[in-house]
Amino acid sequence: MIPVTYYPTSTQRQLQKNRELVADKPYAHFFREDMWLREEALPALKAPMDPALALRTTSSDLNRLLEPGYHEVETGYCALPDGTGYTTSLTIFPGATAEMLRWWFWWHSVEAARYTLWFPWNHVSALAQNRDVLTAPGLTDEQRYIGNTHNIDEYIGADLQKIAISFVDPGELGIDAAAMPAAGIHASACGHVYLRRPWLYSATMVHLVRDTDEGFELRSRYRLGDRISLGRGNRALDLDRLAGTLGLKARLAGGRLAYEQLLHDQIEITHLAGILPGLYAEFGPGKNSE
Repeated sequence: MIPVTYYPTSTQRQLQKNRELVADKPYAHFFREDMWLREEALPALKAPMDPALALRTTSSDLNRLLEPGYHEVETGYCALPDGTGYTTSLTIFPGATAEMLRWWFWWHSVEAARYTLWFPWNHVSALAQNRDVLTAPGLTDEQRYIGNTHNIDEYIGADLQKIAISFVDPGELGIDAAAMPAAGIHASACGHVYLRRPWLYSATMVHLVRDTDEGFELRSRYRLGDRISLGRGNRALDLDRLAGTLGLKARLAGGRLAYEQLLHDQIEITHLAGILPGLYAEFGPGKNSE
């Protein structure tokens, strides 16, 4: 493991705020400021991958994630010809289970302080829009976040992003959800990502949890500046082709954001892997989970 030593000044200031925010919480002892990268991730951060190896958001491409083994590039970033950014990231969770991650994806959205545990330097808040399902009795963990939207403020690199992630069933993206268990995949967090002001569709996100002998691995894919549209629902204005032609995709995302997203993902997910088993043991179902 390699210690992270570069923290933009904006995230240094955020760390100070987060320290105060979490100080009186019962889970404050999980607020751990030392961040780490796995050494095997370093080569992927030194140069972009071949864009030809990027997955598209077609059903045929996404269902390749259900095949045994690994893709040629599991951790990397690049800019696609139209300016879309692409990030792929593989992280490991020794001693953890898919059940733990399903719980985490709703539990952290109850209050902003919980979200800061995930990345104390870069996370500001993540709050579920539908608050009722977080405490409603009789729901599964997945029913508390899939179908819900989280308003998220976080730093990607030095820049504050204000986004909304609408979590969806993998089947909505064209992934064969019925085939996931046979592939060893027992949890997911897939979503449509929007900029909140203006309400602009800006990314597609896929997280699939696959069992390993040691715990599980998280295989993540992001297409940034993907399928750009303005507005909501049937009234959304499709701007994707125009955004590519005018270079707006490259400005919004491109290789710059794809790189920062890879670095962010590797740091935050590696950090989460270190705290999740203990956090779940102390605050999981039947304990102090509300």
